[in-house]
Amino acid sequence: MNITKQEAGKVVKKFGMDERKGKELIYKLYWKGRMVLTTAIPKGKGTLHCANDFRKQLFLSVDQLEAAKKCPFKLADLIAHLKYIGEIQDDEDDKK
Repeated sequence: MNITKQEAGKVVKKFGMDERKGKELIYKLYWKGRMVLTTAIPKGKGTLHCANDFRKQLFLSVDQLEAAKKCPFKLADLIAHLKYIGEIQDDEDDKK
């Protein structure tokens, strides 16, 4: 699995993750006021050498990350997946 730093940046921005700049770009995803995941992307261009770690931090399969890079996998898909694997708890508001 190959992903560039630029592609990784597009994926986290598509998911609406909050960005914090420092030595690395830190991204956090909040759902209903609770942080549910965080990841970091080194600054610069080129291949993301920690692509497998990046994928695991987003709790995605290789296929899901590939879909996210190509656009069909959006924030709603990520939230549904995180609920399915138990990283986000379903509540009554989501069942309406």
